[in-house]
Amino acid sequence: MNKIKPITWCALVALLLFIFSSCEDYLTIDEVENRTIATDYYDSPQKLEQAVVGIYVDMRRALLHNHAWLMYGEGRAGDLTLEVDFMDDMAAQRLTNGTLPLRQLTDWGYFYDAIQDANYLLEKLGSAKGEMLSSYQYNLYRGEALALKSMAYFYLTRIWGTVPSAEATDRGKLLTQQEVLTRCVQWAAEAKPLLPRLLLNDDGIVSTALTEVRFNKTAVCLLLAHQQLWLGKGQEAYDGLTAVFEGQGADSLSNLGLSLGKDSDPDITQQPYTGNPITITKEKLDAIYPVGDTRRSMFTIPEAGTTASLIIEEQNMLLLYSTKEISLLMAEAAWRAGQLETAKSHLTTAAIGATENYALLTAGTFADALLRERQRILMGSGQRFFDLIRFDKIRQFLPSYTESDITLGAAYWPLSAQSIRTNGLEQNKYWSK
Repeated sequence: MNKIKPITWCALVALLLFIFSSCEDYLTIDEVENRTIATDYYDSPQKLEQAVVGIYVDMRRALLHNHAWLMYGEGRAGDLTLEVDFMDDMAAQRLTNGTLPLRQLTDWGYFYDAIQDANYLLEKLGSAKGEMLSSYQYNLYRGEALALKSMAYFYLTRIWGTVPSAEATDRGKLLTQQEVLTRCVQWAAEAKPLLPRLLLNDDGIVSTALTEVRFNKTAVCLLLAHQQLWLGKGQEAYDGLTAVFEGQGADSLSNLGLSLGKDSDPDITQQPYTGNPITITKEKLDAIYPVGDTRRSMFTIPEAGTTASLIIEEQNMLLLYSTKEISLLMAEAAWRAGQLETAKSHLTTAAIGATENYALLTAGTFADALLRERQRILMGSGQRFFDLIRFDKIRQFLPSYTESDITLGAAYWPLSAQSIRTNGLEQNKYWSK
């Protein structure tokens, strides 16, 4: 089998970045770039794997430029901050300010790059099955392409709400959030049986390092559960999570993150965790993590000064899906399915280090406790603002927004001028005021 070792993964990233930066034409959707790849280029397992790596590169670009993952999440929610020029505008919700970083954050081009490249790979994989690829390779590459496409659309609709389709059958059609989420669930569900729990290297040996930077079964199941919860399908999410994770040992589970490193695009942050610490005010830290909560150890808290710094344990990877979230999602799914006692049990399991006794929660207090624990446990993952939307808590934590603002679309990001112009769209009603 042609499977890669971790060192080969890095080489493939470098090679693919060189290919993507040196070719004159590529194929993506009209909104992004006009590029094409020769139709007979993918004539080997190695080149097909390069195409898979290319989708990860697209997603890395989408989430790293201007620290996008953080700005879409804890940055906009006001939990965490960076010393960057546009941070004051971000904290004040001035997202249509004319500064270049904010204009770039309102552009969805990199996400559509990932979708187009995933679709192109899925098309090419059909003819490669049984000829160039082993069953393991075919299932892995197809599962990764489906999962990455699902994740890209999932980010798009959580950031911008209604977004255009990039699918051949209805290209350019505006999709409601429910329509996008329904498709995301379909693709993630299709990827779920294809992806292994742990990936193998060239020698057929399990590689935990490789598994952590490519889609695996843990990650796709967490992605799928997220999407089902956004659709209000708590029981489906709980059944799926239980089937995959109940009784599984830690050695069969894995995190998923995007491997960090050099990028041919000079606008992409190569080392987002170095030289510019992610900080939180001590006042906010104390409000989120009371004295005695052991999760305060996630921060470096100096005696002097007014801020603390978030500790990033793995600085070579942008962590997206963590095994720490399994119990959190099971708690939410059980709660939304009407199983409060089961939900409390899962939340208690997740909240190791908390000072509260979650066995005492009621139907009326559970949601706030769960949202609080998601904030504490997933700090720095970029999920916070999305959670506030899903739990309908934007106004509670960002009181500058009125109910009318939320109705007009204030929770979602404004569209970039490029997105509007090339798609014939109109600006979000709130941001066009």
